[in-house]
Amino acid sequence: MPIDPKLLDVTLPPSGYPEEVSREDTRENLMSAVSESGGVITDFPNSMWIERKDWGEVSRYLKETRTRAVDYLDRFTHQGNSHECTCHALRACMESARNRARRISLGPPEAGKRLEISAKSASVWLSPLSVYAEANPRQWGGAGVRQVLRIAVKRGMLPDPIQPRPWKFKHKLHSTIGPTSINQTGGGWASLRNFPEGWQETAKHFKPVEFIFPETWEQSVCLVLNSLMLGVGRDGHSIPYGEWIDDEEVMAYPDSYDLVRYDSVRRIKATVGDSYAVVSVKTPDDWEKPAGE
Repeated sequence: MPIDPKLLDVTLPPSGYPEEVSREDTRENLMSAVSESGGVITDFPNSMWIERKDWGEVSRYLKETRTRAVDYLDRFTHQGNSHECTCHALRACMESARNRARRISLGPPEAGKRLEISAKSASVWLSPLSVYAEANPRQWGGAGVRQVLRIAVKRGMLPDPIQPRPWKFKHKLHSTIGPTSINQTGGGWASLRNFPEGWQETAKHFKPVEFIFPETWEQSVCLVLNSLMLGVGRDGHSIPYGEWIDDEEVMAYPDSYDLVRYDSVRRIKATVGDSYAVVSVKTPDDWEKPAGE
């Protein structure tokens, strides 16, 4: 089915990734932010390289076997009129990586729906606001990719009060300043000083650990074709690439507005330098006790 032109190469009003911030989000700065916070950086491995002529075959195989990066994601989030896009993109990358570690195909997510399989899995839904509140204490104006990576690697993210299962988390925070939905809790602004006491004890269980930072747009596509969600920033908005569609030569992404949009090769090329793949996250000793409770 042809892609709706209205969903291709969409440029939104500034929604959290201002130009002055994006200029500082170079590949080198992103890597420094991660390494200085204790994260692991892996060079793009030869084993992940896929020749251009094979992209179509691989993308079709991933769709048939439900092993696309987006298949390890079981919800959309909606950021409303907030400026939290870099944190919504990061939460998608982390949730996908966490579910991929168990090799449990859940998605792709469906807007406005709770997937039945989520309640049978060890999926945990994270709060973008739990990082954004530290990245930009002014609430408005957005945050850089390097900022949110540094914070998440160093101290982790809090779970959302709404979860696919009744996890007994001691500390939680609503997902966004945006609306409440079946799959996320919305609410007002929460400054870091208003976080629940002792919140760090829960957040430390939900950290990104290992990253790959692509050097070319072809590497970006190869990472997604290896079932890795790719967080990127471009044109005032940060998004998570979750599927390469070879017939259309586009990257599909579950945008933080409850819908799927698409970027052309031209737009994908523009993301090189401020993109990252979360290869792994911290995992629990017991998946039935995600925060050690």
